[in-house]
Order: sequence, then structure tokens, then C-alpha cells
Amino acid sequence: MPKKRKDGRYQKKVTLSTGKQKIVYGKTIAELNQAALAVLEEDRRGLIVDDKTLVGEWAKIWLEKYKANLRPNTKAMYKNAYNTHIMGIIGDMPLREVRPVHVREVMTGVSEKSESLQHKVLLTMQQIFNTARQNGLMIKDPTEGIKITPHAKPDKAKYLTKDQTKKLLAACDDAKALAFVALCLYCGLRREEALGLQWGDIEPDSLTVNRAVAFIGNQPDPSQELKTKAAHRTIPVPAPLREILGKTPRRGLYVIAKTDGGAMTKIAFRRLWERVERRVDFPVHPHMLRHTYSTTLYHAGVDLRTAQYLLGHSSIQMTAEIYTHLERGDGLKAAGRIERYFLEEQPSKTS
Repeated sequence: MPKKRKDGRYQKKVTLSTGKQKIVYGKTIAELNQAALAVLEEDRRGLIVDDKTLVGEWAKIWLEKYKANLRPNTKAMYKNAYNTHIMGIIGDMPLREVRPVHVREVMTGVSEKSESLQHKVLLTMQQIFNTARQNGLMIKDPTEGIKITPHAKPDKAKYLTKDQTKKLLAACDDAKALAFVALCLYCGLRREEALGLQWGDIEPDSLTVNRAVAFIGNQPDPSQELKTKAAHRTIPVPAPLREILGKTPRRGLYVIAKTDGGAMTKIAFRRLWERVERRVDFPVHPHMLRHTYSTTLYHAGVDLRTAQYLLGHSSIQMTAEIYTHLERGDGLKAAGRIERYFLEEQPSKTS
């Protein structure tokens, strides 16, 4: 029978296949029963669920069993966050001994890093410990109430000027680099979409985004599904891109390919991009090319709904945020013209 504790939670004992008993907890009877069923299921699957389980042992089980069906990139993100930032600090601790102070120690170690990385590390711990709590391995989730260290907000994603765009295209010293830059600039493709593009996806006046390349370690996984349904789209191919693609050697299925025609490896792409970066005198990263495309749509007068489709945004709010930011910029640029107008319209003072 469930027993109510002084702290308001319920607890009961669950008998495992080994004959040992496990105490599980829940804020409600329903949550308690759910925790008990979860422990029995883990016991049936042969997972280690005892009081001596270490954070590292559970993290491995959590990643292999609970995250088995994740996209390769997402699974790699969790694994990297744990191995790089969490394991060395609390990996050898018993789960039941982890307290908020230990979680804060991990977060202090990444406090100077980007907010994005902090979120990834905290999210990884939240999921590891919450799953452990649901399985009766922890009484309380030690990540509750833990927050990241905010930094000054960076500028919105920057786009290239016309002069920078010309310089970037001129800096591409081989066909693969030029094709990649052009696809992102003229069609707004994401990096993984450009690397997954095949010649069969391209028509004379358009191209269709059918796949994205994810990396498992260094190796490409071109079978990866697109991030969202909205990412599958057909985009017009402007004349400058047609000309560039017409001069790009066809080595196999992929437009941006290795020597053998297969999809590029992660290291090969990084080297390609580093070569491009070294040949320009301004900072640039692949996503800036896509943002430049979105500004092109805005200045070309493309309506919001069409821009959403061409960019492959899952929600129109994402597109609207970009357009609104650009509209604010136009408003600030107009300030000087407005001020000059009013100065010119002021009646001259009479003595």
C-alpha cells in the first residue's frame, strides 16, 4: 500500500526479479504508480537500478535506451555535452548523492561559454536526472531551480553586404566551395541541406530540398530526414546560380561531393570552409549566407508567407521575426532623411 510521507509525497516498495525491493516516490498516487511501472519495466529489460548506481552508469543507460531513436545530431549533442562537461565532475558520483551544489559546479564550469552551450549542458543533466527520478533512483531532481548564466545579448544574425557577397564568391577557389556558397546565398539552403543536395534534385529553373546530411562522428549520413515537413520545399534557381552549377563538375550523385562522388565528410567540409574564411577580410559563417538570402527576399518585396515557404520555416513567426528586425533597421536608416526633411521644412526665422 502507498505510504504518505511528511513532505507530502507518496512512497511504496517494488519487488524486483532479484528479490530485492526498491522504494519509489511520487507527488500523487498516479505518479507513484507510473514510477513503479517504470522500475519494473527497467528490471524486465535488465537495467541496473540499485542504490549504488553512478551518474556515469545511468547516463550510458539513459543515452542507449531512452535516446536510441533520436536524430544522430541530437544524440551526438547529448553525448558530447555529457562527455565534455559533466562526466569529469560528477560522473563517478552515486546518483543519490548528487545535490544542486554539484549541478551548480558543472554549470560554473561552462558559465563563460555561450548561452546555447549552457542550455545543452543543463538540458542533458535535467533529462538524465529526471529519468533517474522516474525510475526510483533519485528522490529529487537536483537540477530543479538551476539556471544558466546569461550573457549580453549578441546582435541578430548578420547578413553580408553586396560588396561582401562579391568578395566571398570571388574567394571560393574551387568548384565545391563555390557551389556551396552559391546554394546558400541564392537559395537560402541550410548547411546540411546544401551538402545533401543531389543533381537529381535540380531542374533548369528550380531545385527541391529532399534530404539533409547529418554527421555521425566524421562520416556523413545522407539518409537523414529533414528537420521538419516545412523544410521540404521547391526553390527557384536564379541565373547566377544556374551559371555556377553549370560549371560544377559532376562526380556522382551529390552536387558538393568527395572525389568518389559521395557526400562530404565533416572534416572535409570544415577544411573547405576554413579555406574560404582565410581568403576574405571579414568574419563569415555558413548561416550568414542563409540570413543574407532572407534579407534578399525582404528587399525584393517577397511577402511573408512566400518567404516562410522558401526558407523552410516551420512557423511564420520565425520569418516574421527576421522581417521585423529588417523593418526596424530600415526605420533607423530613415531617421536621417526624416530629420533633414523637417529641417528643410522649418520656416526661416525673421529678425
